[in-house]
Amino acid sequence: MTSPLRIAPKASRLFSLANLCMFFGMVLYFYRSDTVSYLHWYFTDMLFTFGFCLLRWGGLHLFKQKLTYQTDLTIFSLTILLMLLIPPQVAYASYLMIIASFGSSLLFFFISRDNYQAIRKSLSIFYSLMLTLPFILATLFFISRFALLLIFTEHQPIIETLTTLKSPVVLWAYIGFILSINCVLFGNALTRLVYKIHKLAKKDQLTGLWNRHALMTRLDLVDALWHREHQAYSLLLLDLDHFKRINDTYGHLCGDAALQHVATILKRSLRKVDFICRFGGEEFLIILPATDAEKAYFVAEKLQAQINQNNCKWQQHTIEVQVSIGYATIDQSLSVEQLLQLADEGMYCAKQQGRNTISTLTPPQNTTT
Repeated sequence: MTSPLRIAPKASRLFSLANLCMFFGMVLYFYRSDTVSYLHWYFTDMLFTFGFCLLRWGGLHLFKQKLTYQTDLTIFSLTILLMLLIPPQVAYASYLMIIASFGSSLLFFFISRDNYQAIRKSLSIFYSLMLTLPFILATLFFISRFALLLIFTEHQPIIETLTTLKSPVVLWAYIGFILSINCVLFGNALTRLVYKIHKLAKKDQLTGLWNRHALMTRLDLVDALWHREHQAYSLLLLDLDHFKRINDTYGHLCGDAALQHVATILKRSLRKVDFICRFGGEEFLIILPATDAEKAYFVAEKLQAQINQNNCKWQQHTIEVQVSIGYATIDQSLSVEQLLQLADEGMYCAKQQGRNTISTLTPPQNTTT
Protein backbone atom coordinates (compact mmCIF):
# COMPACT_ATOMS: atom_id res chain seq x y z
CA MET A 1 0.00 0.00 0.00
CA THR A 2 2.77 2.43 0.85
CA SER A 3 5.06 1.62 -2.10
CA PRO A 4 2.69 2.81 -4.88
CA LEU A 5 2.13 6.01 -2.90
CA ARG A 6 5.91 6.54 -2.79
CA ILE A 7 5.90 6.58 1.00
CA ALA A 8 9.37 5.34 1.96
CA PRO A 9 9.56 2.84 -0.95
CA LYS A 10 12.77 1.13 0.22
CA ALA A 11 11.43 0.65 3.75
CA SER A 12 8.11 -0.54 2.31
CA ARG A 13 9.84 -3.20 0.23
CA LEU A 14 11.73 -4.44 3.26
CA PHE A 15 8.50 -4.59 5.29
CA SER A 16 6.85 -6.54 2.49
CA LEU A 17 9.71 -9.05 2.39
CA ALA A 18 9.50 -9.37 6.18
CA ASN A 19 5.80 -10.17 5.87
CA LEU A 20 6.49 -12.82 3.23
CA CYS A 21 9.14 -14.43 5.43
CA MET A 22 6.76 -14.53 8.41
CA PHE A 23 3.86 -15.81 6.28
CA PHE A 24 5.80 -18.72 4.78
CA GLY A 25 7.40 -19.36 8.15
CA MET A 26 3.94 -19.71 9.71
CA VAL A 27 2.83 -22.10 6.95
CA LEU A 28 5.87 -24.34 7.42
CA TYR A 29 5.59 -24.04 11.20
CA PHE A 30 1.93 -25.08 11.16
CA TYR A 31 2.71 -28.32 9.28
CA ARG A 32 5.64 -29.22 11.49
CA SER A 33 5.40 -32.88 12.55
CA ASP A 34 7.39 -35.51 14.43
CA THR A 35 9.24 -36.37 11.22
CA VAL A 36 12.83 -35.23 11.02
CA SER A 37 12.71 -32.32 8.56
CA TYR A 38 15.19 -29.53 8.10
CA LEU A 39 12.60 -27.70 6.00
CA HIS A 40 9.93 -27.58 8.70
CA TRP A 41 12.36 -27.00 11.58
CA TYR A 42 15.50 -25.09 10.71
CA PHE A 43 14.30 -23.35 7.54
CA THR A 44 11.13 -22.21 9.31
CA ASP A 45 13.08 -20.54 12.10
CA MET A 46 15.49 -19.08 9.55
CA LEU A 47 12.54 -17.44 7.77
CA PHE A 48 11.15 -16.00 11.01
CA THR A 49 14.50 -14.71 12.27
CA PHE A 50 15.48 -13.21 8.92
CA GLY A 51 12.01 -11.64 8.67
CA PHE A 52 12.64 -9.93 12.01
CA CYS A 53 15.97 -8.63 10.66
CA LEU A 54 14.11 -7.21 7.65
CA LEU A 55 11.64 -5.51 10.00
CA ARG A 56 14.47 -3.75 11.75
CA TRP A 57 16.19 -2.71 8.53
CA GLY A 58 12.91 -1.35 7.17
CA GLY A 59 12.44 0.77 10.30
CA LEU A 60 16.00 2.08 10.10
CA HIS A 61 15.49 3.07 6.45
CA LEU A 62 12.12 4.63 7.24
CA PHE A 63 13.51 6.94 9.94
CA LYS A 64 16.93 7.50 8.32
CA GLN A 65 18.78 5.85 11.20
CA LYS A 66 22.18 4.19 11.12
CA LEU A 67 21.96 0.76 9.48
CA THR A 68 22.96 -2.26 11.57
CA TYR A 69 23.40 -5.07 9.06
CA GLN A 70 26.48 -6.48 10.77
CA THR A 71 24.90 -6.69 14.24
CA ASP A 72 21.64 -8.19 13.01
CA LEU A 73 23.28 -10.71 10.70
CA THR A 74 25.55 -11.76 13.58
CA ILE A 75 22.50 -12.48 15.77
CA PHE A 76 20.82 -14.28 12.85
CA SER A 77 23.92 -16.39 12.07
CA LEU A 78 24.60 -17.35 15.70
CA THR A 79 20.95 -18.33 16.19
CA ILE A 80 20.96 -20.62 13.14
CA LEU A 81 24.40 -22.09 13.89
CA LEU A 82 23.44 -22.94 17.47
CA MET A 83 20.25 -24.57 16.23
CA LEU A 84 22.16 -26.63 13.67
CA LEU A 85 24.11 -28.25 16.51
CA ILE A 86 20.88 -30.00 17.61
CA PRO A 87 19.00 -32.61 15.51
CA PRO A 88 15.60 -31.44 14.17
CA GLN A 89 13.50 -33.79 16.30
CA VAL A 90 10.55 -33.43 18.65
CA ALA A 91 12.73 -34.55 21.53
CA TYR A 92 14.85 -31.43 21.09
CA ALA A 93 11.98 -29.04 20.34
CA SER A 94 12.36 -27.09 23.58
CA TYR A 95 16.10 -26.53 23.04
CA LEU A 96 15.53 -25.32 19.48
CA MET A 97 12.82 -22.93 20.67
CA ILE A 98 15.01 -21.63 23.49
CA ILE A 99 17.67 -20.59 20.98
CA ALA A 100 15.15 -19.19 18.47
CA SER A 101 13.27 -17.27 21.18
CA PHE A 102 16.44 -15.71 22.57
CA GLY A 103 17.60 -14.53 19.13
CA SER A 104 14.12 -13.17 18.32
CA SER A 105 13.86 -11.34 21.66
CA LEU A 106 17.20 -9.62 20.99
CA LEU A 107 16.07 -8.45 17.56
CA PHE A 108 12.74 -7.16 18.86
CA PHE A 109 14.43 -5.38 21.73
CA PHE A 110 16.53 -3.46 19.18
CA ILE A 111 13.47 -2.85 16.98
CA SER A 112 11.56 -1.44 19.98
CA ARG A 113 14.43 0.82 20.97
CA ASP A 114 15.00 2.10 17.42
CA ASN A 115 11.29 2.71 16.84
CA TYR A 116 10.81 4.61 20.11
CA GLN A 117 13.89 6.80 19.61
CA ALA A 118 12.82 7.69 16.06
CA ILE A 119 9.18 8.50 16.85
CA ARG A 120 10.03 10.39 20.05
CA LYS A 121 11.68 13.10 17.94
CA SER A 122 8.29 14.20 16.60
CA LEU A 123 5.69 12.81 19.04
CA SER A 124 5.04 12.84 22.78
CA ILE A 125 6.18 10.03 25.10
CA PHE A 126 2.64 8.60 25.24
CA TYR A 127 2.17 8.30 21.48
CA SER A 128 5.74 7.10 21.01
CA LEU A 129 5.10 4.27 23.48
CA MET A 130 1.75 3.43 21.88
CA LEU A 131 3.35 3.12 18.42
CA THR A 132 6.12 0.99 19.91
CA LEU A 133 3.84 -1.18 22.07
CA PRO A 134 3.45 -4.11 19.59
CA PHE A 135 7.23 -4.40 19.33
CA ILE A 136 7.56 -4.28 23.11
CA LEU A 137 4.89 -6.99 23.48
CA ALA A 138 6.68 -9.13 20.88
CA THR A 139 9.90 -8.73 22.86
CA LEU A 140 8.12 -9.77 26.07
CA PHE A 141 6.48 -12.73 24.29
CA PHE A 142 9.79 -14.16 23.09
CA ILE A 143 11.52 -13.47 26.40
CA SER A 144 8.66 -15.17 28.26
CA ARG A 145 8.77 -18.18 25.96
CA PHE A 146 12.53 -18.37 26.35
CA ALA A 147 12.24 -18.26 30.16
CA LEU A 148 9.37 -20.77 30.40
CA LEU A 149 11.07 -23.28 28.12
CA LEU A 150 14.29 -22.86 30.05
CA ILE A 151 12.56 -23.44 33.40
CA PHE A 152 10.16 -26.22 32.34
CA THR A 153 12.49 -28.09 30.01
CA GLU A 154 11.07 -31.50 31.00
CA HIS A 155 7.41 -30.50 31.21
CA GLN A 156 5.99 -31.97 27.99
CA PRO A 157 2.52 -30.26 27.91
CA ILE A 158 4.08 -26.81 28.32
CA ILE A 159 6.66 -27.57 25.65
CA GLU A 160 3.96 -28.67 23.18
CA THR A 161 1.88 -25.57 23.94
CA LEU A 162 4.79 -23.19 23.37
CA THR A 163 6.43 -24.87 20.36
CA THR A 164 3.56 -25.53 17.96
CA LEU A 165 1.20 -23.28 16.04
CA LYS A 166 -1.46 -25.94 16.40
CA SER A 167 -1.84 -24.62 19.93
CA PRO A 168 -4.59 -21.93 19.83
CA VAL A 169 -2.64 -19.76 22.28
CA VAL A 170 0.49 -19.64 20.15
CA LEU A 171 -1.41 -19.45 16.82
CA TRP A 172 -3.51 -16.47 17.88
CA ALA A 173 -0.50 -14.85 19.50
CA TYR A 174 1.34 -14.99 16.16
CA ILE A 175 -1.68 -13.79 14.16
CA GLY A 176 -2.28 -10.88 16.55
CA PHE A 177 1.40 -10.12 16.59
CA ILE A 178 1.69 -9.95 12.76
CA LEU A 179 -1.48 -7.86 12.37
CA SER A 180 -0.47 -5.36 15.06
CA ILE A 181 3.05 -5.11 13.67
CA ASN A 182 1.69 -4.26 10.22
CA CYS A 183 -0.67 -1.66 11.64
CA VAL A 184 2.25 -0.02 13.40
CA LEU A 185 4.44 -0.20 10.29
CA PHE A 186 1.79 1.53 8.21
CA GLY A 187 1.22 4.07 10.98
CA ASN A 188 4.96 4.73 11.18
CA ALA A 189 5.14 5.27 7.41
CA LEU A 190 2.30 7.79 7.57
CA THR A 191 3.85 9.46 10.63
CA ARG A 192 7.11 9.81 8.74
CA LEU A 193 5.28 11.25 5.72
CA VAL A 194 3.39 13.80 7.82
CA TYR A 195 6.59 14.76 9.65
CA LYS A 196 8.38 15.19 6.31
CA ILE A 197 5.56 17.35 4.90
CA HIS A 198 5.53 19.43 8.09
CA LYS A 199 9.29 19.89 7.89
CA LEU A 200 9.26 20.74 4.17
CA ALA A 201 6.61 23.39 4.83
CA LYS A 202 9.23 25.19 6.94
CA LYS A 203 12.13 24.71 4.54
CA ASP A 204 13.31 26.75 1.59
CA GLN A 205 13.35 24.39 -1.39
CA LEU A 206 16.32 25.97 -3.15
CA THR A 207 18.83 26.18 -0.29
CA GLY A 208 17.45 23.65 2.20
CA LEU A 209 17.55 26.34 4.90
CA TRP A 210 14.62 27.27 7.13
CA ASN A 211 12.10 29.69 5.65
CA ARG A 212 10.66 32.89 7.10
CA HIS A 213 7.72 31.13 8.78
CA ALA A 214 10.08 28.83 10.68
CA LEU A 215 12.26 31.81 11.58
CA MET A 216 9.49 33.66 13.41
CA THR A 217 8.66 30.55 15.46
CA ARG A 218 12.29 30.09 16.49
CA LEU A 219 12.80 33.79 17.11
CA ASP A 220 9.88 33.86 19.53
CA LEU A 221 11.41 30.93 21.46
CA VAL A 222 14.85 32.54 21.65
CA ASP A 223 13.29 35.85 22.72
CA ALA A 224 11.30 34.10 25.46
CA LEU A 225 14.55 32.57 26.73
CA TRP A 226 16.08 36.05 26.76
CA HIS A 227 13.26 37.43 28.91
CA ARG A 228 13.41 34.47 31.28
CA GLU A 229 17.17 34.00 31.68
CA HIS A 230 18.54 37.30 30.30
CA GLN A 231 20.69 35.34 27.85
CA ALA A 232 21.41 37.85 25.09
CA TYR A 233 21.12 36.81 21.45
CA SER A 234 22.05 38.50 18.20
CA LEU A 235 20.83 38.57 14.62
CA LEU A 236 22.91 38.71 11.45
CA LEU A 237 21.30 39.78 8.19
CA LEU A 238 23.36 38.98 5.09
CA ASP A 239 22.60 40.28 1.61
CA LEU A 240 24.46 39.17 -1.51
CA ASP A 241 26.18 42.11 -3.19
CA HIS A 242 25.44 42.76 -6.87
CA PHE A 243 23.11 39.75 -7.04
CA LYS A 244 21.14 41.31 -9.90
CA ARG A 245 24.36 41.63 -11.88
CA ILE A 246 25.00 37.88 -11.45
CA ASN A 247 21.50 37.09 -12.71
CA ASP A 248 21.75 39.51 -15.64
CA THR A 249 25.23 38.34 -16.67
CA TYR A 250 25.02 34.57 -16.23
CA GLY A 251 21.31 33.85 -15.84
CA HIS A 252 19.00 32.92 -12.99
CA LEU A 253 20.36 29.37 -12.70
CA CYS A 254 23.73 30.85 -11.85
CA GLY A 255 22.01 33.10 -9.29
CA ASP A 256 20.44 30.01 -7.73
CA ALA A 257 23.86 28.34 -7.62
CA ALA A 258 25.30 31.41 -5.85
CA LEU A 259 22.55 31.26 -3.21
CA GLN A 260 23.17 27.54 -2.66
CA HIS A 261 26.90 28.21 -2.44
CA VAL A 262 26.44 30.80 0.32
CA ALA A 263 23.95 28.55 2.14
CA THR A 264 26.50 25.72 2.17
CA ILE A 265 29.20 27.99 3.63
CA LEU A 266 26.83 29.24 6.33
CA LYS A 267 25.81 25.72 7.35
CA ARG A 268 29.37 24.49 7.70
CA SER A 269 30.65 27.64 9.44
CA LEU A 270 28.08 28.02 12.22
CA ARG A 271 27.17 26.11 15.38
CA LYS A 272 24.35 23.59 15.51
CA VAL A 273 22.43 25.88 17.87
CA ASP A 274 22.53 28.74 15.38
CA PHE A 275 19.45 29.11 13.20
CA ILE A 276 19.94 29.95 9.51
CA CYS A 277 17.05 31.17 7.41
CA ARG A 278 16.60 32.36 3.86
CA PHE A 279 14.94 35.64 4.73
CA GLY A 280 14.22 37.01 1.27
CA GLY A 281 15.35 36.72 -2.34
CA GLU A 282 19.09 37.07 -1.72
CA GLU A 283 18.98 37.66 2.03
CA PHE A 284 19.91 35.28 4.83
CA LEU A 285 19.09 35.84 8.48
CA ILE A 286 20.92 34.06 11.29
CA ILE A 287 19.89 33.80 14.94
CA LEU A 288 22.89 33.50 17.26
CA PRO A 289 21.74 32.35 20.73
CA ALA A 290 23.91 33.27 23.73
CA THR A 291 25.85 35.77 21.64
CA ASP A 292 26.53 39.39 22.58
CA ALA A 293 27.38 42.23 20.18
CA GLU A 294 31.14 41.66 20.33
CA LYS A 295 30.80 37.95 19.53
CA ALA A 296 28.24 38.69 16.82
CA TYR A 297 30.71 40.96 15.05
CA PHE A 298 33.37 38.24 15.30
CA VAL A 299 30.98 35.71 13.72
CA ALA A 300 30.08 38.19 10.96
CA GLU A 301 33.78 38.70 10.17
CA LYS A 302 34.33 34.95 10.06
CA LEU A 303 31.43 34.38 7.69
CA GLN A 304 32.42 37.24 5.43
CA ALA A 305 35.98 35.91 5.23
CA GLN A 306 34.75 32.39 4.40
CA ILE A 307 32.52 33.69 1.61
CA ASN A 308 35.26 35.95 0.19
CA GLN A 309 37.77 33.08 0.16
CA ASN A 310 35.47 30.61 -1.59
CA ASN A 311 34.30 31.59 -5.05
CA CYS A 312 31.24 29.97 -6.56
CA LYS A 313 31.92 27.57 -9.44
CA TRP A 314 29.17 27.42 -12.06
CA GLN A 315 29.67 25.61 -15.35
CA GLN A 316 32.87 27.10 -16.78
CA HIS A 317 32.62 30.29 -14.73
CA THR A 318 34.10 31.37 -11.40
CA ILE A 319 31.69 33.74 -9.69
CA GLU A 320 33.00 36.07 -7.00
CA VAL A 321 30.35 36.29 -4.26
CA GLN A 322 30.39 38.95 -1.54
CA VAL A 323 27.93 39.87 1.20
CA SER A 324 27.02 42.94 3.20
CA ILE A 325 26.15 42.14 6.81
CA GLY A 326 24.09 44.00 9.36
CA TYR A 327 23.89 42.76 12.93
CA ALA A 328 21.95 43.67 16.05
CA THR A 329 21.90 42.42 19.64
CA ILE A 330 18.84 42.31 21.86
CA ASP A 331 18.46 44.58 24.87
CA GLN A 332 15.64 45.64 27.18
CA SER A 333 14.51 48.46 24.89
CA LEU A 334 13.90 46.24 21.86
CA SER A 335 11.06 44.00 20.78
CA VAL A 336 11.57 41.18 18.27
CA GLU A 337 10.20 43.34 15.45
CA GLN A 338 12.47 46.24 16.40
CA LEU A 339 15.50 43.94 16.54
CA LEU A 340 14.75 42.67 13.03
CA GLN A 341 14.36 46.25 11.83
CA LEU A 342 17.66 47.22 13.43
CA ALA A 343 19.51 44.33 11.73
CA ASP A 344 17.88 45.31 8.43
CA GLU A 345 18.98 48.93 8.81
CA GLY A 346 22.47 47.75 9.72
CA MET A 347 22.62 45.73 6.50
CA TYR A 348 21.54 48.72 4.39
CA CYS A 349 24.13 50.82 6.17
CA ALA A 350 26.78 48.25 5.18
CA LYS A 351 25.59 48.55 1.57
CA GLN A 352 25.94 52.33 1.68
CA GLN A 353 29.46 52.04 3.09
CA GLY A 354 30.64 50.34 -0.10
CA ARG A 355 29.30 46.75 0.20
CA ASN A 356 31.21 43.71 1.44
CA THR A 357 31.25 45.37 4.86
CA ILE A 358 29.73 44.83 8.31
CA SER A 359 27.64 47.40 10.13
CA THR A 360 25.39 47.81 13.15
CA LEU A 361 23.25 50.61 14.48
CA THR A 362 22.75 51.67 18.06
CA PRO A 363 19.19 50.96 19.20
CA PRO A 364 17.12 54.05 19.95
CA GLN A 365 16.94 54.79 23.65
CA ASN A 366 13.58 55.20 25.38
CA THR A 367 13.21 58.69 26.85
CA THR A 368 10.71 60.00 29.37
CA THR A 369 9.40 63.56 29.64
